[in-house]
Amino acid sequence: MIAPTTRTLLAGGYRNQVWKVRAGRGWVIEKRYAEDPGDPNPMYPNLPDHEATALGVLGPLGLSPRLVDAQPGVLTYEYVSGQMWRRGTAQVAHLLHAVHSLPAPRTMRALCGSAAEARAHGDSMTAAVPARVAAPLLAVRPAVVSSAIVRRRSLVHTDCGPGNIVRSRHGLVLIDWQCPGRGDAVEDIACFLSPAMMILYSQPPHTAAAAVDFLAAYGDAAAVARYHRDAAAWHYRIGAYCVWRAHRLARSQPEIAERYRQALAAEIAHIEGLA
Repeated sequence: MIAPTTRTLLAGGYRNQVWKVRAGRGWVIEKRYAEDPGDPNPMYPNLPDHEATALGVLGPLGLSPRLVDAQPGVLTYEYVSGQMWRRGTAQVAHLLHAVHSLPAPRTMRALCGSAAEARAHGDSMTAAVPARVAAPLLAVRPAVVSSAIVRRRSLVHTDCGPGNIVRSRHGLVLIDWQCPGRGDAVEDIACFLSPAMMILYSQPPHTAAAAVDFLAAYGDAAAVARYHRDAAAWHYRIGAYCVWRAHRLARSQPEIAERYRQALAAEIAHIEGLA
């Protein structure tokens, strides 16, 4: 490991400790992964080996931070100086399309490859909470979805909300590759356009115009067509995660649980608007 002279614990992580560490004349990030509890996260598991793989592919291209060192449970990568993304959805579309255009490493986990699989994943999360808690979301569950498997699996970030997009002097960079995989690019498209995800990152949901700009700029007409066809299933899955998370945190962290309930309400309204 790099011998630090200055260390600062950064805020924002729900589970893992992220340190900004002085290394020579510059800075690096030292990410210390917490072990998943007996009730593991069904959407965002801790996968340090996968993050190291993603950074190894994307870092040299400037799409992610550069990996510096990988040890069991601890990753060190370059610190990207800049501000959290706040506006300019077309630029994010270009960033995500660049990531999704790269071959997905075969060593990464397989993600949902169809709308049917996404809905089934959502069903597994709603089934893990009391029926009365899941009822509002189940009322907008899509009854008919496509079972067509995506032909080409992309490298998918899975958590590409605004807090994980940094505007550096060289352009946008996607950070925090804690749980990537091989899947449908639509998963990231839905994640970025999700009003729930924006709320969870303390940002207002995208306007309709901003969403249109994103989809127009994305650069893969087939993926955009799949999103238009399958959006309800992918957003239902995000809503199911909000249900699961709010229920799990209701007693231990009520303020965070309330944030997830607000996010859920926004996602339900979004699904209703897709009909």
